[in-house]
Amino acid sequence: MTAPPRKISGIVTALVTPIDSAGRLDEPGLARLIARQEQAGVDAIFVLGSVGEGPLLDDEVYLQVARQARAGVRRCVLLGGASDNSIARCVRRLESLAAAGVEYGVLTLPYYGWPGDPALSVAFFAAVAARSPLPIVAYNLPKAVGWQMPVTALEELFAIPNLVCIKDTHADFAQMAAVAASPRRPAHFSYLPGNSALAPRLLAQGADGVVSTPSNVLAAPLVDLWRWHRAGRRDLVARLDAEVFPKLTGLLNLAPTGAAAIKGLLEIEHVCARHTVAPWPCMTAAQAPAWARYLAELQETYTAFLATIDPAARR
Repeated sequence: MTAPPRKISGIVTALVTPIDSAGRLDEPGLARLIARQEQAGVDAIFVLGSVGEGPLLDDEVYLQVARQARAGVRRCVLLGGASDNSIARCVRRLESLAAAGVEYGVLTLPYYGWPGDPALSVAFFAAVAARSPLPIVAYNLPKAVGWQMPVTALEELFAIPNLVCIKDTHADFAQMAAVAASPRRPAHFSYLPGNSALAPRLLAQGADGVVSTPSNVLAAPLVDLWRWHRAGRRDLVARLDAEVFPKLTGLLNLAPTGAAAIKGLLEIEHVCARHTVAPWPCMTAAQAPAWARYLAELQETYTAFLATIDPAARR
C-alpha cells in the first residue's frame, strides 16, 4: 500500500448517481455533475456513497460510475463508497475502486443487523484497512447502521494504519465537536462532518471540511464557507450560516431521501433525471412546480446575500 497522495480536506460533494428509469447509468448526466462541481471549486468528489445509492446500484453500474468518475475528475480528490455487510465484500469493492483509479475508499459499519459493540466496530475497520489497497475513510452513519459509535471508539480509529479519515453524519453536535477537537487526533488524520447544517460550527471546532449533499445543487455557498473559514472571516461565516444555510440545507426536507430531493432539483435544472434506484421514491410531476419554486428561492437567497457583502470577499 502506498501513502495517500493528498489529505482529504475542504468541501467534498457526496455526488448523486444519475440513472434512467431502467436503472442504467446516465453517462452525460454524470459528466455534467462532475464538471459543475469542479467548476464551482469543491475540493473532492465522493461517488457511490449513501446519497449516491452505491449499495443499491447494479454491480455493473457501480463499476461504470467509478470508471467514469475517474475519467471525468481532473482536479478534485476522488473518493468512492465501498460499504457492504462483510469484510470480504467490502474488500472486493475496495479492490474494484482501486482498479478504477479511485483514491480513497469510504465505508460504514455493516448495516444489516450490526450488534452495536464498540470493540467489534473498531476491529471491523481495522480488518478492512489491513486488507484494503486504498486508504480508507470510516463512515459513521447511525441512520443506516442503527447504532452510534461513541467518541471513545471513534478516537480508537485514529491509530489504525491505512485509515486516514472519519466521515461523521448525524445531528449530535456535542459528539461531533468532541471528535473534531480531540487532542488524540494526529495531524495527518482528517475529520469531516457529513451534516452541512452543522458545518460552520464544526469547522470552528477543528473539522477539516465537510462532506455535503446540498452542494450537488448549489456548491458555491459551501466553497465560500471553506474559503472564509480559512481566511478567518468569522463575520462572513456567521452570516452565511444564518442567512443562506437554512434554505440550502432545507432542500433535503423536500423528499424522504436526500437522493430524491437532489435529483428532483437537478432535473429541474436540466442536469440529470430524477430517477432513483427502485423502489426508492423520486420527485413526482405534481411535486415539480413547488420544488422549482424552492430552487428559485434558494438561488435568490444566495444572490441577495452576495449583494450585501464586500466585493473584495467575493470570489
